[in-house]
Amino acid sequence: MLTISTIVLNGSPYIQQKLDAYQKLQIPWQWRIVEGVSSPRNCTRWCREVPPEWHKDYVSIDGTHEYLKNLQHKNVSVYWQNKPFDGKIEMVNKALEGVDCGVVMEQDADEFWTPEQMTRLYELMKDKLAGTVAQFHCNYYIGKKIVVSRSGLGSYPYEWYRAWKWGEGIHFISHEPPQLNHQTSRIPRGITEEFGLVFDHFAYSLPEQIKFKEQFYGYSGLFEQWEALQKTHGPVRLNRFFNHIQDRSVVDDAT
Repeated sequence: MLTISTIVLNGSPYIQQKLDAYQKLQIPWQWRIVEGVSSPRNCTRWCREVPPEWHKDYVSIDGTHEYLKNLQHKNVSVYWQNKPFDGKIEMVNKALEGVDCGVVMEQDADEFWTPEQMTRLYELMKDKLAGTVAQFHCNYYIGKKIVVSRSGLGSYPYEWYRAWKWGEGIHFISHEPPQLNHQTSRIPRGITEEFGLVFDHFAYSLPEQIKFKEQFYGYSGLFEQWEALQKTHGPVRLNRFFNHIQDRSVVDDAT
């Protein structure tokens, strides 16, 4: 079985768009969602407390909670609680409680894979040793721009481990970066890209996403920087606009 796990807070409008692709799958699948606020602890202790204006009773305020609460599907399970989670690590492990075999994918609310890609990935991973991990490239959107460089933002060495061959007793010991208590081998980006496994990621696409990141990650002035970037045309160095970017990432107009 393919188990897709998502942890989310304020994932609209993307969270509502994901189920359509899953329902087209011809392989056994399930979607496990954990919604809510995580405390800045463990592997995410460098983050800040989620400001109170971004949640109500520790769940989403943008329609995500209402959508998930009313989501009725035999392959979908949703969990939330009215208190913070002990870091994102608790959220990811909660999502996978009871899973002891198959292929696990982590998908953020703003990440999109086609049914064909998910099927191809499942076939690639299903017979691997438990603990095998796969890493990917993504099409990383920043509003009307897209990262076109294969180094720096969107392609850091520790990013986009998104699929694992699961097994009994396996769990995450870190979420950022993702790391299991038992890892046997790695399928690198060069291989997964050959299989067409490059996903779309809209993490910096909407104003509300940027305003939240400015507060949660402490990126001072990020929203104004993002707005200025949207007014450019053609390829530009991202570090000309985002103060927290120190590498040589390049973005260009998204088509």
